[in-house]
Amino acid sequence: MQTQTKWLVGLAAALTVGAGSWFMTHRQAAPHAEGEAISDSGVNTWQSGGNGGSLFASDDEPPARTADQIRHRLFKEGSFAGTEPSGEWCVAMDQKLRPCEGLRSRFEYYILGIGEVTIQEIRLLIEDEARRTHGEKLAGEIMLIFDRYWKVRTYEWRNKFIQSDRSTWMPVFEEQKAVRRQILGADWAQAFFADDESHFQAYYQQLESGKAPPPHPGEPVPQMEPGKDPEAVRAERVARYGEEAATRLDAVDAQWADWERRLAAARNEWDRLQGLSNLSEPQKKDEMDRYVRSNFQDKDQIRVRALLKLP
Repeated sequence: MQTQTKWLVGLAAALTVGAGSWFMTHRQAAPHAEGEAISDSGVNTWQSGGNGGSLFASDDEPPARTADQIRHRLFKEGSFAGTEPSGEWCVAMDQKLRPCEGLRSRFEYYILGIGEVTIQEIRLLIEDEARRTHGEKLAGEIMLIFDRYWKVRTYEWRNKFIQSDRSTWMPVFEEQKAVRRQILGADWAQAFFADDESHFQAYYQQLESGKAPPPHPGEPVPQMEPGKDPEAVRAERVARYGEEAATRLDAVDAQWADWERRLAAARNEWDRLQGLSNLSEPQKKDEMDRYVRSNFQDKDQIRVRALLKLP
């Protein structure tokens, strides 16, 4: 089963509302720092946490693996196998870092590895890849942008977005637009989010005019969720994409439901084994290894081990 397909859909849903991918509604949000000095260019004025370290210098332990080990974990053993990094480093011909949307795409490619490795390890890998490609100085500038981008991505928004209440949309939009420019700087915020913001504004204005906008390729796919009428969701899918595409989406839903069921069963099995006093820890691990091999295939085994934090 292609579990990463649903993971990507989930990520897209977290970054989109209505027809624009401008919303960052992440559940794990980091508090925003006070007193940051950010220039319009977004470079050289970043004031990090009070300890003087980077955004990731927290109580979390530093990565236990080297960049090569992280690379092997993702590209040889993990879900990155057979893929190439998307996006670009945004380094111009004059060997200077220039704001462009491609760097956001490059960051997001690596961020997909969360769950298989930690965010600290992802940061270390990005830094190593940038250094190998463009040298120490440019890698340092790229990582300044990454730290700020991650801060935006995990920001704790003050305004609450309620999709059914359009009066909440613009306050959230304006807050996010302002915070992006405060943290990233005007140039990088424009490069990363201008298309998303412009598309949302056009979508919002069309809704306000009373005219129903046509479906847009960037619009979130109607999802089967608790409390929603499955027949209504399917009817909306058929209206937007046609019968054949709606049927394919039904198949994805079924695959995802099966994955969640099997993951829940694996979690219950691990909890059960943990409660058995007649088994040693190595025996519990061996039993769980057999269970995972029997119920999951290939990359799904890697993902379930990461999600359940199996030893």
